[in-house]
Amino acid sequence: MSLLSKTWFNLTASLPVLDFNIRNFTNASRQSFFKYVEYATSRFCLHNVAAHRLKIITTLQEPAELDILNTCVESLLKKGVTELAIGIGYSSQSAAMPKYRLPDILLSVSMLKSLTIRDCDLPSSFIVDDLKFKSLIRLTLENVTIDDKVIKHLTTTCPLLQVLQIRNCYGFKIFGIYGHQSLEKVFIMQSTRVERIDIEAPNLAYLLVADKYGRGSLQMNLTSCKQLTRVSYFGYLVTNSSGCSDFLSNFPFVENLFLVTRNKGNNLKLSSPTLKTLVLHSNYDLENIEFTTPNLVLFVYSSSFCLLRPQMTHWLSPQGGQFLDDTQITHLKSCMQCYVDTGIDALWFSKLRLFLGKKNGFKVLNLYIHTIYSQKFKELENVKAIELPAYELEHVELRLDTNENEESSYHVAFVDAVLWCCRPRSLTLTSSSSLPDYDHVVKFTYEKLLQQENQGHTKIQMVSHSCSEAERHLKSLSRGKTINFIKKEDTLFIS
Repeated sequence: MSLLSKTWFNLTASLPVLDFNIRNFTNASRQSFFKYVEYATSRFCLHNVAAHRLKIITTLQEPAELDILNTCVESLLKKGVTELAIGIGYSSQSAAMPKYRLPDILLSVSMLKSLTIRDCDLPSSFIVDDLKFKSLIRLTLENVTIDDKVIKHLTTTCPLLQVLQIRNCYGFKIFGIYGHQSLEKVFIMQSTRVERIDIEAPNLAYLLVADKYGRGSLQMNLTSCKQLTRVSYFGYLVTNSSGCSDFLSNFPFVENLFLVTRNKGNNLKLSSPTLKTLVLHSNYDLENIEFTTPNLVLFVYSSSFCLLRPQMTHWLSPQGGQFLDDTQITHLKSCMQCYVDTGIDALWFSKLRLFLGKKNGFKVLNLYIHTIYSQKFKELENVKAIELPAYELEHVELRLDTNENEESSYHVAFVDAVLWCCRPRSLTLTSSSSLPDYDHVVKFTYEKLLQQENQGHTKIQMVSHSCSEAERHLKSLSRGKTINFIKKEDTLFIS
């Protein structure tokens, strides 16, 4: 915006939501931005009301800008604010500017319910003065210097705090919260080393810990958190010589675990009597993974963040729920899902077959494949020489996220590998591409399913609304559609 009219100034200055973001002034000068901040603040302070939301995102390059920011922030905090988010960035022109320190008056804003601080220093009297954050529910600190005492002071003086996020803060080695009755969610995402996490919070339900650079194992004590059923962990796992890890012993009540491990060992063994959902992104081959998880309903194995990202974003957000709702788990049976990238080949299916045979009890298998290269299946005949029967499943779902340039033979080779590995009672085939010869893939899938049955005792037919309609559907499949194959004793439905 190059021109800011007086009418626009007057309208925005009277609203209880103040959003000062210098990124919205891309076509205006810095002087125009700070002029607007100064004007809007003075106009708002004429009204005898508190701000519902105050958001300030800017950079500082000269002392005059700092003076305006200090004056405006203090004036607005004196009026009161319910939600405050402030982030002060720095650029090459900011070298001579000190890091912005929040004013002491912040500590007296008793009506504050949500507070986000990025790239700022806490008030100088933070530890000395008693906090008045008796209403604070959400707190996010990012790139803020804090120590062990600051964490303790924050949590003991904010009795209603429910959500705490620590992102790339520095200065502390131990994250300790003791006896907090309201805390429900904690997020710790660090680029610096944290040695220990101690949390005593009876209502804590979700914990996310991310060590970005995998500097080593992390000691944790959360055994008293009986409501802690959701855990996400990005980092390093300590395993013994046989690959066993006592990681899950930190979470005796966990039901849903999102685990991204940077380990490069040969084996991974996990044990939990309560675990129901496990999402695992790792370098471990399937054949080297073992579970003792009698209540596991959903296992998601990933080697591709690209395919996993939509579900991962939902899972990791503060508002996120389970990885998948029960209605999304096909047939509501014990399910395994694989999100695999271009590394998939014929040998991978032999590893999958060995994994399925480890008495994990999976009844449903979903495969999400990003790209298929036919040359990677050249050794399928050698894999078939392994004398293992196809693993019986109730349902298999194949989703091929491929491009239009791939030949249908790639898909045929892939289906051949899947049906060598598995013998499903039903199968769903979906492709995102518009293959010109996709009907060949459908016909091949049907014939392979037919070959799996004892034709002397089982008749397999193609049935839709009518036989002729089913034949037309098979011969001229619309692009991008989903095909469901369902085996019956006497019929095979395609719909």
